[in-house]
Amino acid sequence: MAGRHPAGMKPRDESAHPVVRHAIEQGYLNTGKDYTVPGFDSHEAANEARKSVYRACRHLNVSCSSREADDIDQLTDSSYRLRFRIFSKEHGRQHMSDVTGGDPANLPYNPFAKGEAPLVDDHGRRLR
Repeated sequence: MAGRHPAGMKPRDESAHPVVRHAIEQGYLNTGKDYTVPGFDSHEAANEARKSVYRACRHLNVSCSSREADDIDQLTDSSYRLRFRIFSKEHGRQHMSDVTGGDPANLPYNPFAKGEAPLVDDHGRRLR
């Protein structure tokens, strides 16, 4: 099949751009303070918002720190709240360098590591 990948044909998600812009305008950039977005009906909705915030940060050239397990809170009224922090790219790179000691092997995911070679070929024969 020639042409674009189906994922590339979806329209760009800009739904969280106003939220990230507001966080920047309110002075949250590089502070480490949590910006909160309350009022989600379910964990799934809050997680979709978290993903959208991450995409918006990439579009707007800032780094975003938000993990599903850490930054989605269930409130007492059974609604959910999303928290995230934003940083400049330079600040984010410096933080990762400080955390890992400059060694990519200490990253949670090492983008420089080579993947494992296949164990079998297309016919099921063992390669090693």
